[in-house]
Amino acid sequence: MRKKEVLVDKREYKDMVLFSYSTRHLLKKDKVRFYYALKGRDGKSGIVKLCKIDHLGRAVLLVPVKFAQEVEEFL
Repeated sequence: MRKKEVLVDKREYKDMVLFSYSTRHLLKKDKVRFYYALKGRDGKSGIVKLCKIDHLGRAVLLVPVKFAQEVEEFL
């Protein structure tokens, strides 16, 4: 039992916010602009990289609390 207790104590938990969004209302050209801003034109330099966001699914983002306000304004 002691080993299990030690493993649990060593875990690091981070405060995160889960965002979901929809692009259904956007025109195709606006969706492209949105995704470029989100992921960057090269797939690496957008707000996802800047704010250390985990892109969990098609329209779901896991964001550290310290960047939540910035991401909420972006969305």
